Amino acid sequence: MSIFDTIPIDVEQVRQICHDHWDVELADCLRASRNHTFLARKGTNERFVLRVIPDLKNQRFKATELEVALLQYLHKNELPVCRAIPSFRTHSAIIQSGSLILCLFTFAKGEPLVFTDWTWMTRREIVVGLGHWFARLHMLTRRFAREQPALAAQARHWSTLHDGLLAEIPVDEHDAATMSDPAFFGIIHGDGNPSNYYWDTDVGMPCMFDWDEIQQSWFVYDLAGPIWTVVMLELGGSPIDHSKVEQADSELYTAWLLEGYESDGDRLKVDRSALQRMVKIRREACRRFCRRALAELAPDHHLIQFCKVMINVLDRQEQYSYLLFKTQNTH
Repeated sequence: MSIFDTIPIDVEQVRQICHDHWDVELADCLRASRNHTFLARKGTNERFVLRVIPDLKNQRFKATELEVALLQYLHKNELPVCRAIPSFRTHSAIIQSGSLILCLFTFAKGEPLVFTDWTWMTRREIVVGLGHWFARLHMLTRRFAREQPALAAQARHWSTLHDGLLAEIPVDEHDAATMSDPAFFGIIHGDGNPSNYYWDTDVGMPCMFDWDEIQQSWFVYDLAGPIWTVVMLELGGSPIDHSKVEQADSELYTAWLLEGYESDGDRLKVDRSALQRMVKIRREACRRFCRRALAELAPDHHLIQFCKVMINVLDRQEQYSYLLFKTQNTH
């Protein structure tokens, strides 16, 4: 099965489960792929997000169990996240029905960010606030791993995600040496891009959702995710029309992100060289994703043109390091 396949589900069955376990009404489908994400409502004012995982191979329960427990832990420790809500019938936040796993999450606080207005990377307070959020997340996941090691061990290794798409990506010897050190390697969100958080002005941090890529990886790999998004805009232009994005400045973005990160949480100094190596891993992951998309998707799929542009750009930029950002000189 392709990583791009949409696994069908019985929406009426899901609708009934929502009613029976949470007394909410299923609304619009927000995204359908291997997982299905729905808006759910209770009355006219309360909104929730329902995630439905078709677990055909019985491989997703442990990762979901970890996610639910971790989100509760983060919420208890006042990190802005969307926690899972227990069923009033079973008192569990995970419902299994046949091959389906269902979780209902609180709706994110704050306001959504419009990707193409670029404020998520040009407003200093947002980028610094994201750095604060990551610092607190990593501090708390380190603590969570010490307090609940059995649960923490259920996190998937970064190289196994997306059906092994990332397997065998070369890892520098310096980074390989830190994989056994909990100060550098642990549980991360994995996909902290602006499409996965709302900006909450009241707390000066994002409220993060979409935890489907929880993984064991380097903490700096978490930071490399949003940085790579800015680098992609520098290299390939807008994903809408491929026009140049003048606002994309990965060096400035990195400086702001690390300003927030290094002044919060455990206040650890980020190894700039390691961070740059993590961006290179993100770059290679992007290349592999695009090549697989071109091989597996129909020619008229909405991702095809973007992937063609990125492959062309990346293939032309083998000696690209000067285009990324000077992390070793960013303070």
